[in-house]
Amino acid sequence: MSEAGHLRLVLRTTADVCIGLILFVTFALAVGAYERNSAATHRLGGLLSISSSAGELLKFSLDDSPLIAAAVVATAVPVPQASGFTTPRQLPKGTAMLLLAGVFSGIVALNLAFFRHLRREYASPR
Repeated sequence: MSEAGHLRLVLRTTADVCIGLILFVTFALAVGAYERNSAATHRLGGLLSISSSAGELLKFSLDDSPLIAAAVVATAVPVPQASGFTTPRQLPKGTAMLLLAGVFSGIVALNLAFFRHLRREYASPR
């Protein structure tokens, strides 16, 4: 590949990554705006109404089926952790967003490069 072809490829890939970043930032801002505008009391109220009726549903199910009772007991008993296993640590929100932005923009750049390749390979002969 010539020097000019290599430079063109780098510029095209950089442009594709920028397109991916713009799409990701737009999506992240839209989701963030939606989260800020939705009231937390609605989410908490729905959760409380579900949890208050869950006890009655669980009692009814436990009386009907011994298999469900065994499953509830099996999941209620804590499992001792092996010494080599550690729980995953939480990433800071900024770090997680940077990782997601990088992965998303990489996927967009690779998809655009693949579509360009298909367009070149399946172009009609002249």
